[in-house]
Order: sequence, then C-alpha cells, then structure tokens
Amino acid sequence: MLLEVQDLTKFYGKKIGIENVSFIVNEKEIVGFVGPNGAGKSTTIRTIMGYLIPDAGDIKVFGEKVNQKSLPKLVEKIGYVPGETNYYDDARVIKILELYKSFYKNFDDNYCEQLCKIFDIPLNKKFEELSMGNKKKVSIIQALAHKPKLLIMDEPTNGLDPFVQKTFYKILLEQKESGVGIFLSSHVLSEVEKLCDRVIFIKEGHIVTPPKFKRSMKKIVVSLKEANSIDNISSKFAEFVEINEGIENGGYIIYFDGNPEKLKELILNLDFSDISVEDLALEDVFEELYKPSQEN
Repeated sequence: MLLEVQDLTKFYGKKIGIENVSFIVNEKEIVGFVGPNGAGKSTTIRTIMGYLIPDAGDIKVFGEKVNQKSLPKLVEKIGYVPGETNYYDDARVIKILELYKSFYKNFDDNYCEQLCKIFDIPLNKKFEELSMGNKKKVSIIQALAHKPKLLIMDEPTNGLDPFVQKTFYKILLEQKESGVGIFLSSHVLSEVEKLCDRVIFIKEGHIVTPPKFKRSMKKIVVSLKEANSIDNISSKFAEFVEINEGIENGGYIIYFDGNPEKLKELILNLDFSDISVEDLALEDVFEELYKPSQEN
C-alpha cells in the first residue's frame, strides 16, 4: 500500500480536529474523502503532509513511518494539492515552477511544459494576477510535474470551470492507470462518483464510512433462478461479501472486493437469471449521514 493512516488524532486545544482516523490508499486506485466543511478533511490531509503535528496515531508512506526525519525524503514521492493556493504573489508563474523543480529530483521538464499547455497557463503573469481557477491549475501542475507515485489532493477542482474539470479528470484517470494512488477530498458528490474506486466519509472528526463503501463504489446484483439460502450465498462469496441484501425474486445484492476474475468465476457457477453491476447511491448515503439531528 502507498499510504496507511492508523488512529490519527489531532486536537485544537480541547476541541477535536480528528480522532482515531484510519484508512489506506493502494496503487492504481482513487479514494474519495467526503464530508461537509469542518468535518476534518483538511486537518487530516495537513497532518499527513506534516503541516500539523498529530497528538496520536501513525502515518506510513510507501511502508515507511512518517516523522520529522523521514518526511523530507518521502515528500519527494508525493504530489500535493492544498486546499488553498498560497504562493509568492509577486512571483511569475514560470519562477514558481522553477522553484518547485529545485525541490524534486524527478521533476520532468517536458511533462511540466505539456501540462502548462494543456491547462493554458500564462507563465509570465504574476501569481497575484491569476484568476482563482488559474491559481488552482498552477497547484495541480506542481503536484504532477515530478511524476509522484502518490497524489494527495484537497478539493482540487475548486475554482475550475467544467471544461477544465473534465481535462483534470482525464489526467487523474491516466495517473491511476499508470500505477499512481490518489487520495482526493471533495464535497462534490458527482465528482466522487465519477472518479473514485472507494470513498471514506468523515463527520465531526471521525470516520463514519458505511461498510458497503469501504470496499467498492460498485455493487453486483444477482437474480437467481431458484431459491438459494443466504447461508449458501454467504459461504460462496465469503471473501468478497460485506453485506447481503435480499431483493425480489430470490436475488441478492453483493458488495464486492478482491480478485474480480475469481468473483466472476463464482457468479457464473450460480444458476442466475440476471446480473448487473450498479453504482452505489452516494447522495442518499451522504444525506443520511449528514442530515441535521432532530431534537425532541
């Protein structure tokens, strides 16, 4: 795994920022980090990146524990897009990118130039003269230009117009296919559904992810020709199943994880009348998790 966070805790005085936050990010996957403003998304990311010192918990990047000694070396392998794009306001964009080049041994000049063309960045403008969207583009370019194996992005599409968002999504999917692991915070549910393989929900500093979302953003719906006991289904799919829900006509919904070819082989051995792969209803779960509590 590329990133492992275990029981990460950060307090602001007596107030909980995050508490016992745990998750992993593997290569070739995009993991969405979802929650309303103030839920703890940025605190989690800033703590992982070393901008905040945790009160408890461990962070491992590429299997190595993150601490003040190891962090500078590990950061070279991470691409980071912060929630707020604060650079030297009076510096020209080209100088900002040259500065970042000095930080990374693997900075790829050709790829940086390619990204600047794709995003149509005015390299000779001062940073303070850029629109919010162009400032975000600069942040994205500096995160990608050294071709990291892990991307950590805090609301990366804030300020981007729909056309640029589409371009950005394409780049992220290409990064994923090349083996990069991506941890992406967002409050835009359509974005998460479009991009992410898994999703993590955070609320008031605590992870509240429903079990079915811990494994995949998809579900397999199998309608069986003949009645099968739930015990029989559970035994056949033991390594894949987190939740089974009965549906009409002897069907079951199977939330899956693991080797897809093995899962396919098991399903094909069932006597089924219909099978489909469907998206999980992210918006419904979001509303249920974050709706205001009703006071008696």
